[in-house]
Amino acid sequence: MARPEGERTVLFGAGVFGFGSGALLDVLVFHLIFQWHHLLSDFFTPNTLAGLRTNIYYDGLFSLAMVGVMAVGMGAVWRELNRASESHSAVRALGAIFVGAGLFNLFDGIVDHYVLGIHDVVHGTQAFNPHWVGASLLLLGAGILAVTR
Repeated sequence: MARPEGERTVLFGAGVFGFGSGALLDVLVFHLIFQWHHLLSDFFTPNTLAGLRTNIYYDGLFSLAMVGVMAVGMGAVWRELNRASESHSAVRALGAIFVGAGLFNLFDGIVDHYVLGIHDVVHGTQAFNPHWVGASLLLLGAGILAVTR
């Protein structure tokens, strides 16, 4: 059985990695591939070349920051796995990644979409914002189930 503090380190690191990877996946899929919105699309309209360039610039800075968050999370997991002689649950670690991704998406949905109003799921309409929060809660719930099983 793994040490409780070692298991917590792995789960925390996996959660931090999940937070960063959830953010990076959001940027890659919704900002760059689908181009539904950008990080600051309600401040800088993506309908002009200058606005699109500004949005992509801030999307890139945000992506770079999230790669740093992912590295910190993986560093914690790597350090613990190399330090400990016990095995850790891969299912619980994957659940923690889902928890981290769900927390990012929940934060994004509530804070960015509703509180700060810096972008919506689809630029120009708030119709999909509740669906984003709902999907985030499902992702978070699935992760919690896996971590606590």
